[in-house]
This record gives sequence, C-alpha cells and structure tokens, in this order.
Amino acid sequence: MAKKRSAINFRKTIGGFDITENGVQSFGKSVKLGPFQFTLNAGRSGILGSVAIPGTGVSKRRIKLCDWPDLRTSDLPEHNRKPDMWSDDE
Repeated sequence: MAKKRSAINFRKTIGGFDITENGVQSFGKSVKLGPFQFTLNAGRSGILGSVAIPGTGVSKRRIKLCDWPDLRTSDLPEHNRKPDMWSDDE
C-alpha cells in the first residue's frame, strides 16, 4: 500500500541537511572551483554527485559515486559462503 501524502509539504535545507515533514532526508555540500560547481549529496540511495556551470543551467546530475555498505551481513566466517582459508582441517 502506498504511503499517504500529507496535506502540507515542508522542505528546508539547514546547514546542508535536507529536512522534510518526514525527517532528515539527505546531506549535501557544494563547492565552486573555477567556473564549475561540484555538489555531493549523501542520502538513502548512496552518495551522488553533480557538476554544473552556475548561471547557465548546464549540468550533469545524479552521478552515482558509491553505494552505502550493507551492514546487515556479518564478516564472521560462519556467515561467508567461501571456506575459511586458515582452517586446520586439512
């Protein structure tokens, strides 16, 4: 079932944090270097970036830089599919 939309929309960026009526959604930071503006945005879908020329409307958006690591799986040997290379069972 789809999430019910609220009657009042709220979106504000405070100190780089994008806050909506549902809480903090992402964190972003922009840096202008010469004629280009580079933006990094960290949210649920990972770390995204964009490159733009300010004032022209020319930009390349949603450049996928990396995904967040999956913290639900453990690195313990009993959770890995590969056999343990340091076992004494040989």
